[in-house]
Amino acid sequence: MKKRGFYLVLALILCCNNPSKAQTVKDFFYIEKDNKVLPVFVRGNLDNNTIVLYVQGGPGETAIDFGRSDYPGWQNTLEREVAIAYYDQRGLNKKVNKIDTTVINYGQYSKDLIEISERLKKKYQAKIYLMGHSYGGGFVYHCLSEFNKTTSPIEGGIVVNTPITTDYSPERYNYYRPQYLKNLTLEFINQGIDTAKWQEAYDWIEETDSICTPEDSKKWNSYVDNAFVPTKRKISFGMVTKVLFSKPYNPFKYLSRKDNKLVSDLIWTDQKHISFFECLPKINVPVLAITGRFDDIAGPEEMQKTKDLLKESKIIILPNAGHESFLDQAELFNEAILEFILRK
Repeated sequence: MKKRGFYLVLALILCCNNPSKAQTVKDFFYIEKDNKVLPVFVRGNLDNNTIVLYVQGGPGETAIDFGRSDYPGWQNTLEREVAIAYYDQRGLNKKVNKIDTTVINYGQYSKDLIEISERLKKKYQAKIYLMGHSYGGGFVYHCLSEFNKTTSPIEGGIVVNTPITTDYSPERYNYYRPQYLKNLTLEFINQGIDTAKWQEAYDWIEETDSICTPEDSKKWNSYVDNAFVPTKRKISFGMVTKVLFSKPYNPFKYLSRKDNKLVSDLIWTDQKHISFFECLPKINVPVLAITGRFDDIAGPEEMQKTKDLLKESKIIILPNAGHESFLDQAELFNEAILEFILRK
């Protein structure tokens, strides 16, 4: 009996020192839709039965190289808890001589997100969340508003540093950007930081009704650009090699930036037909919206309006963070994401 007890204790010790291996995934495949091929790269932990489909912003930036290089640092943070799927949008990094410009728009991108989400859910039997950064968050908003919860495989959305105004929105220039600078100046003045400079900025914005001319935009930028120094991640040789020798990366096409610029211009033009003020009230799934206190593209003022328009939402303003809040406040950012999707 003593010997048996010894072996039981030994077995318990071994179990504690050798926890069950995480169900990890690292997969690359193509999804065919409407005679088009969309590359998808999935990496991370499936123990929590959750996949986050990441939507890159720009517009006109690829996401697979973003993930493979681990630029945001998620491989050893978020991907330890969930899997993240990265994909390249239509028109980017494809082996074609000419891009079909008729399918580079918000409507088609929303259909692609639903298709990829359905395939991911079926293949991995996992819950799917959309997460978009900057204008990628705009694609998330549009997709969630077009496909309601009963017809969509998507559990919820995460929008990171995403404005609800577009370049064609009068609200951006007549209200949100002036209000952002005004609040910023008052904050610095009250803290006694460079009061003369920020008083000058406050006096100017008080006299300026709208940031709509190139001269006004240049002046506005000269002030807000001095408010915060963002975190910069150095691109290492190892990060580059992880991209260059992996599918479907085409360094020559990417470095030329020709396709990226075309996609960007087409999406930018399509914004004329998009109003997130109309999209947001149609969304019927939970949404987490994150921005940085010093994000002059998606300012906190717009986030407050986002909360008013969404039926079920959580808004987080990260301190000492700019437009890449996942770098500026990585720990707080990751905690917020995991708390939202895993309800930790």
